[in-house]
Amino acid sequence: MTTDQQSSLLGKIAAYTEILIKDPNSTIFVSLAETYRKMGLFDDAMQILSKGMEKFPDLASAHIVLGRIQCQQGDFSASTASFEKALDLDPENLAALVGYARVKILLEQYEDARKVLMTARELSPADPVINKLILSLPEAEPATEPDEEEALPEEDAADAPGVPTPLVSVTIADLYMKQGLHEDALKIYRELSVREPDNLDLRRKIKDLEKLMSGETAEEVAEEVAEEVAEPKDATVDADDTDSAVSEPELTEMAEAGGSEVDLVQPSGEEPVLAVLNRWLTNIEKRREHV
Repeated sequence: MTTDQQSSLLGKIAAYTEILIKDPNSTIFVSLAETYRKMGLFDDAMQILSKGMEKFPDLASAHIVLGRIQCQQGDFSASTASFEKALDLDPENLAALVGYARVKILLEQYEDARKVLMTARELSPADPVINKLILSLPEAEPATEPDEEEALPEEDAADAPGVPTPLVSVTIADLYMKQGLHEDALKIYRELSVREPDNLDLRRKIKDLEKLMSGETAEEVAEEVAEEVAEPKDATVDADDTDSAVSEPELTEMAEAGGSEVDLVQPSGEEPVLAVLNRWLTNIEKRREHV
């Protein structure tokens, strides 16, 4: 505050005080309290307001000055109540609307502040203070409807046509398997199989994982393998059934996954079938432990 401004305020204080002395029932106490507030003399301003509001409790301008003082003192709750009281008494009071909006801004209640300021601007569209406060507010988030893809649930969106699943690869699917995330792994295997319909390895992985998730035991899987070996299919096999039998390369892969070797010996009359099945069962169980 410059010396000239301070001198001007002191002159106003002297003039308002003289008027109040001559007429104790004058409402000039509001202007006197406001001048003390501008000088930072909050205690003096509060004393003057307290005495004046005893006679004029419903004077909106008095509640506005009180709200300004409380705001400057950091008592935002009391300041909010004072401005709300002023607006109850005078809903179209611009000073009350602006003061109320400023408290809302300090409380970071920006949407409430925006509503108050828009009401004030309707009353005074060209007011520079009101327009400046509106421009100072953070931009409101646009209330746009989500796109169809965004509106889909997370799982459905991943399966929607044209929406690529992030990091789709056999490596990621295998990693999910090791972590026990079977559903995630199966989803990736299936998506890859759609892209590569002739990839028999992927089809086998899907089939094995579906069996694992359905609760089939290693013994049940071994029984299916035994049936296929004991009763081999005809040489002419449908294209859709090419992954139903366990071939020698697949058994070798099972053995490598289980950390041991498999004797690729077809059952004969010299060696009991049960012995062969037991070896396969052991390697299948080991394979599942490393999945």
